[in-house]
Amino acid sequence: MLADILRHEEQRQFLAILGGKAYSPDTTAHALVNAWATSSPYALTVLRADGTPAAAGGFEPVGPGIWQSWMVGTEQGWAEQWRAMTKASRWLIDQLFEAGARRLQVNALADRLAAIEWFERSLGMQEDGVWSRQGANGEDIAHFSRMRGA
Repeated sequence: MLADILRHEEQRQFLAILGGKAYSPDTTAHALVNAWATSSPYALTVLRADGTPAAAGGFEPVGPGIWQSWMVGTEQGWAEQWRAMTKASRWLIDQLFEAGARRLQVNALADRLAAIEWFERSLGMQEDGVWSRQGANGEDIAHFSRMRGA
């Protein structure tokens, strides 16, 4: 369901990470199912008042003590549930650090300024830098992290 109504900026990000020229809900749904499976038990879904998903996200292990974040959401979901998404994300971050994670990381297209502001202000992430032309189609990707104890 989320893949069908994913925010445009997140569709652009999927294309930058996975490659391709046109957004495909089927390809995205497959990637989300895989991400959920590798993130469990560090994945969650925030629901809207009507019971439909507002967003889903989690952290995938990418190395010893290192976890990479992913999250997708809808326009209405973010508008209605941004506080719940922030609280749920902070809770998940706390759970990972309590379980022994030493580094949590996230990335975004460098022009996704609202997402970047949320990473820094709401989740306590620090900028690690921008990797020029790292995206599959030449997009600049901004990287952020948070260390245990920071």
